[in-house]
This record gives sequence, C-alpha cells and structure tokens, in this order.
Amino acid sequence: MSRIPRVLSPSLLLLAFALPTSALAQPGDDTASATDAPGESTQAAENTEESSATPGEPSDNVTRQRARAAAIHVIGEAPDELEAVPGSAEVITREELERQRPLNANEALQMVPGVAVQDEEGMGLRQNIGIRGLNPNRSRKVLMLQDGVPIALAPYGEPEMYYVPPIDTVERIEVVKGSGSVLFGPQTIGGVINYITPAPPEEFAMTADLSGGTYGYGSGRFSVGNTHEGFGYLVSGMHQRFTGPRNLNLVRSDFNLKLSGNPADNQALTFSLGIYDETSASTYLGLTTPQYETNPDFNFAENDQFTLRRYAASLTHAAFLGDSAILETRFYAHNIARNWRRQDFDRSDRGFDYERIIDGQGRDITGSANAPEDGSTIFFRDSSGNRNREFNIAGVEPRLTLAWSAGALTSELQTGVRFHYEQTDEERINGEHAASSSGVIATDQERLGYALAAYALNRFMLLDERLIISPGARLESLWTNQIIYRHQVEHEDGSSAPGDLNPAPENANHIMALLPGVGLSFEVARPLILFAGAHRGWAPPRTKDAVTTDGDTITLEAETSWNYELGARLRANTWLTAELAAFLLDFQNQVVAPNEAGGAVAEGVINGGESTHMGAEASVSLDAGKALGLSVGIPVMANYTYVHSEFGEGWSGALQGQSLPYAPEHQVAARVGLVHPSGLTVQADANYVGAQFTDKVESVEPSTDGLRGEIDPRFLLGAQVSYTFEPLNLTVYAVAKNLLDQTYIASRSPRGIQPGMPRHIFGGLRWTH
Repeated sequence: MSRIPRVLSPSLLLLAFALPTSALAQPGDDTASATDAPGESTQAAENTEESSATPGEPSDNVTRQRARAAAIHVIGEAPDELEAVPGSAEVITREELERQRPLNANEALQMVPGVAVQDEEGMGLRQNIGIRGLNPNRSRKVLMLQDGVPIALAPYGEPEMYYVPPIDTVERIEVVKGSGSVLFGPQTIGGVINYITPAPPEEFAMTADLSGGTYGYGSGRFSVGNTHEGFGYLVSGMHQRFTGPRNLNLVRSDFNLKLSGNPADNQALTFSLGIYDETSASTYLGLTTPQYETNPDFNFAENDQFTLRRYAASLTHAAFLGDSAILETRFYAHNIARNWRRQDFDRSDRGFDYERIIDGQGRDITGSANAPEDGSTIFFRDSSGNRNREFNIAGVEPRLTLAWSAGALTSELQTGVRFHYEQTDEERINGEHAASSSGVIATDQERLGYALAAYALNRFMLLDERLIISPGARLESLWTNQIIYRHQVEHEDGSSAPGDLNPAPENANHIMALLPGVGLSFEVARPLILFAGAHRGWAPPRTKDAVTTDGDTITLEAETSWNYELGARLRANTWLTAELAAFLLDFQNQVVAPNEAGGAVAEGVINGGESTHMGAEASVSLDAGKALGLSVGIPVMANYTYVHSEFGEGWSGALQGQSLPYAPEHQVAARVGLVHPSGLTVQADANYVGAQFTDKVESVEPSTDGLRGEIDPRFLLGAQVSYTFEPLNLTVYAVAKNLLDQTYIASRSPRGIQPGMPRHIFGGLRWTH
C-alpha cells in the first residue's frame, strides 16, 4: 500500500502540532469522582451547597463545576451523579467489573438493560452491539468511544468494531441511550458507549495479575504509576493467549502510557498512547446445521488468519477561564492495519479441484464422487482471499463549558466544534493456495473523509435547580471520496481479469445534517427524578457502499431516526437505585448493507424503508447488607428489557410488520453477591436472552446450510469467588462462565452457525502495592 506514507502525514502533523500545548485529564482521570461528596444524591444538594472555601481558593461548587467540565468527554456520570443526565444512562463501575470479572466487554455489556450482544468467537474481539432492537452487526449503529475518542475503524466511513479495549484495561464503562448523545457523533442511532481507562494514581502503585484456565487460556497484566509534584504517569501492559474450544488460537498484547500534569494553576494536560497487537484464527465461516449437531466445537476454516495492529494517541489541553468557564481542546489520531486471510469455499460442487471437502458429520470426503450438495457440506478451494485494509484517523475538538446566569436562572452551556479526517486503503489479494497471504491484487481502492461538526447544549436550571431543561443541536457536514485504482476489467473476448484503471474512477459526495435534541429532568422529591427526551439520530452511509465493485456510483442517503423516551430514576440513600424507561425509536432510510465485507454489489445496497422500535427497560440495584445494617455487603441487581422491533413503510409488503433479525423481545439479567469484611467476595450472575429471528422473513426452521432459522432462547449462569489477603495485598480468584455448560447458537452470521462459548473456568492471582 504505497500511498500510506503520503496520507498518514496529516495524523502525524496534527499530533506534532499538538505536542507543545497542554491538556486536560481524560475521563479515566476520575477528576469528578475525586470531588464527589458522599450522600450528594440530588441535583439541588449538589448545586446549591454553600461555599466554605477560604479566600483565594475555589469553592466546592466551583471545584465540582471544574471537575464536571474536566470529565466533559465522559458520556455518562459517576453513579451518584446520574440525576443530571437527561435520559437513560448506565455506568458499569470498577467495583462491578472486579466482582464480575468478565472475560471481555461483551459479558459486562450484556448486563445493561436495552443492550443486546451478538457473540462471534467467544472473546468479544469483533464486537456486535445492538441497542433497543437495532441490528448489532459490528456495532455500526452505536458510537463507540475510548476515553471520549472514537475507536471504530473509520468512524464516518466504516464504523465497524474490529478493535475492542481488553476488559482488563478498562476502569469503567458508560452507556447513554437518551438525548445526552447530542454532544457526540456520528453513529448516534442507538446511543453511545464509552470505555474509560485508568488515570495515573495519586501515589505510587503497582499491580500484577496472572491468570490461567481451560482451553489454553492464559493472561498476564502489569501496571505501575505515580503522581509527584503535579506530574502523573501510568504504564500498563497485557499479554493474553487463548486456544479456545474451536481453535481460535488468539495471541494479543496491549500497551498503554498515560501522562498528566499541571503546567500552570489554570491549566492541565494529559497525553495517552496505546499500542495493540492481535493475531487469531478468526473466521467468517460458521457451521452447517448437521455439523453443529454433530459437534459444535468443529472449525474447518483452519487456514483463516486475522491480524490487527493499532497505534493510537491523544492529547488534551484545558484552560480554566476563571470560575465559570473551561476551554478544552483534544487532539487524537489512530492507525489500524487489519489483514484477514480467508480460504475460498463453496456450498456446492462448482468444478474446482478442491483442497478439502467436509461433510455434515465433519468427515473429510475429498475425492468422493457423491459429495452431498444439500447445503450440509463445505467445499474448500485451494485458494484464499486476503482482505487487507489500513485506516488513518485524526481529529481536533475544542469544547467550551460555560456557567452563566440571568437573574434567578442558572445555566450551563457546552459548545464546540470538531474537525475529523479519515483515510482508508483497501486491497483484495487473491492467493494461489489456501494459506497464501500474498498473490494477485484483484481490487485496490482508497477512501477519504473530511467531517466538520458543530454542537451546543444548554442546561437551563429552574425551580431551585430541581427542573433542568437541556435543548441542543448538532450540525454534521461530511465530504467523502472513493477512488478505485484496480478491479476486474472486461476484455473484448468476454474474459475478465484484474487490471489497473486509468483514469481511476472517483465518487465524491457531500452530506449535511442538523440534529436537534432536547432533554428534561425534574426532581419530584429528593430520591425521585423524572426524565424525558427526544433527539435526532444520524448515521452516514458507509463510503465503501457508495460505489460498486464494478465502479458504478450508488446514491445513498444518511440513515436517520427520531428517538423518544420517558422515564423515572430513583436513588434512595446509598444502597438503592432504580430506573424505569419507555422508548420509541423511528428509524428511517436504512441502508441494506452487503452480506460480504469488502465492497457493495450493484443490486444489493440501497436505502430501505423504516423500522419501529418500542419497548421498556426496568432495572433495580441495591445493597441488601447496607439496607439491613449488616457488616457484609450483599449487592443485588436485576433488570428486564422488552423490545418490539418491526419493519414499516418503504419495505416490500411481505416484510412490513415482520420482526427485525437479531432483536430479541425479552432479555433479563441479574446478579447477587456477598462482600465480607474478611476479604471474601462471592457473586453469581445470570443472563436470559429470548428467541430471535436471523433473517427478514422470520424463518423458524433451521436451513441445512445454517444461515437461516430462529435462535432458541438461552440462559447462562456464571459464578466468581475471590479472597484478598490484606497483609500481602494479594487476591486469589476463580471464575466460571456458562456454569451449566449450555450448548447454544450465538449467531448465524456472518457465514453460518457460530456456537456460543461452552463452560470456561479460569483463576488467578492479583497483587497490588
């Protein structure tokens, strides 16, 4: 990919320009939590507390205002400040993650109401998240962030989640499904998920964690950090291996550096650097129905290989402009190289000299004259298709938070702009053999995107700040271009072969959207807050879908939605929280994406019709030990989600009224734990997912090839136990996932049945200093 050095320069120049500036602590810096006062559970109590500061020092209220602005890129709030969020929001805290000890982020998110997770290989490497009945494919309808920075391959042009922060490196996770997402974009049809990484500790600290388990699982992680005279640092690293029940053969490493400092009394800065490397045998190919019934641990794509290398950096500058304003500026960039070798295959005999033929019982019947062609058999060619892509992303975003008042009216304004650049190189390389990673370049294309966004959200606080009205709007303007350098060329004799195009066809496009939103929260009584909201969701069409592999232009409109919700949030004392929300999502102009990654097909990518998503979410979390005045903690959580999603106008008559695929109507999650002062912690968690269709026509009976058919409900149970030896700062733990060893289908996508993870047990030691 010879063009990379040229197009990578904007990212490097942007970071080089940013280096002389100063930057603010990122969301993981826990600035907000450091200033929270215990028991401040209401808006009024938080914002009307009288100052007791000495002259020349900022008041507690100003400190909290600064802390909130410093955490401006945090989508949600700390759990005891969720009252200020004008819509549904959830925070998965560090304590909850430590008690659950999830194997990956999917396991943590499946405990959040309204969130549906479609697993693929058991380790959550390729994340498929759907919110409120939206298609979970590669989390395209959800804005995914890490410390407030977009982490999809190309947030505007190819918003697929091929990189997910390892859960061991995450401090907490924030989920917003309501109108608070007007400050962020793009891809806000479903909501926003933000992974927060740890900040430099206030004093010297070291951690080491070693674990091992079934299916060749092994993981090691370390971190060391300190803050001295205003300068903080945190260095962490992780290495993980996992053979898996289906020979995933995962090997990955993750390294992170975070620096923070205060060059002046009114300034702060943070610099973050991340390097992630992954190799695995991930595959698109699933099992046929007979193969799954014979042995769900089968994996016949033995020549497939996936590699990913990611470099990411961000630098944030904050200037505290008196006691009422903070100006933040963030610079960010990432480079992702993603190569995927996949062996070519057929589902019927097409006359090739096949490398292997695997029947429905998993037998190698290569050379057989009577190979079944009923869909149960996979015919592997002795050739490969390498889908190689490289992504370069850079952006800058200044944001101003201003507290202002007019008479008895107090307000807080958040406004900013963002310039975002992204460039993608994609090649399809046809290998001569099943394990070839090189060969003939069949297609070669470049995609460019320039986006300019401006937004403003004002929080009007009335009735002694019991009533908060938050109108806002976001303006998105996106320029894209796709250039095809090479693809199949038709010859005069009717044959075709890959060839360079001169001149290379281009498809430039510009789209703009105004996205309004409004949220309202009202404190009915000290523990009870009502909220309501409406906002416009938006997702631009993928740049790669705007041109067919034949070079023909496709005109696609952006996907849009109107999202409405109404709910109530209860926070009583320090041991009880509850939330109830009803929602309606009207989704329009849905782009019917191609089934095969790597380009659109002429007749397959169009703007479809509408779909309607309505339902309700209910959750309750309490500590029964605190409620009963016991010395032990007994954390209990339960939630339920009901979603009805169906095709509406704009689809064919046969589809209207049909349920959307991968949108289970019922989901339940629950957990109960015991936290003893002696250091013993025990927890059990359960997750139920109702039946779900896997195609648009509600096919119930499974097809022989495994691509269609209803997925049965599943119930998964997990358990964790740990004990901490305080004198040695040593914790020993054991974890069981899918404790009952349920056999179930996680997905039929992308190319057949993907079995769920069987029972997996691991344990380890964690030392802190």
